[in-house]
Amino acid sequence: METIIKIHPSELDMNLIKKIKEFIGNKENVDVTISLKEFDRSYSNVLNQSMAEANKKENQISFTMEEFIAYSPEKKQ
Repeated sequence: METIIKIHPSELDMNLIKKIKEFIGNKENVDVTISLKEFDRSYSNVLNQSMAEANKKENQISFTMEEFIAYSPEKKQ
């Protein structure tokens, strides 16, 4: 079963969450997706630039898992 709920941000409150939880019930296999229909153009531009840089594969470093663990600083407790 699939349901699409379209709401205005002002409707996003604990009452809505409660209704969604009642709808879901105690089902184990549930996916909840939030989709924004508008976006910040500057964010999109920065994201596209980052993806283009990643695709060039210049200035990239690769690690084995062991090398990454050795390189990563230890967690301070």
